[in-house]
Amino acid sequence: MTTAKKQDHSTTTKLELPDIPDEVEVKDYMTYWLPSGVYDILKWLALIGLPAIGVFYSALAGIWNLPGANEVASTLQVVGLAIGTVIGVSEISASASSRK
Repeated sequence: MTTAKKQDHSTTTKLELPDIPDEVEVKDYMTYWLPSGVYDILKWLALIGLPAIGVFYSALAGIWNLPGANEVASTLQVVGLAIGTVIGVSEISASASSRK
């Protein structure tokens, strides 16, 4: 008598893609104009990287009298906003293309 081991899916790190039914056309799926890797990097930069650098520089500027703390923090916020806009446009265009 053999016993089959159940796989614990909560610890599986392999990315499993959804099963695409044969009757669904490819045009029915959302298409993004940003590649997945670029999207992930830009999202990380906009949400974590740039704000962290801005806060870090502002804190060091107060301690070590570094020049332009406000300018650096404001510039990083503007760049983060621009990246967020690009990500948002990609998301909106993907959802709009799936509705056609």
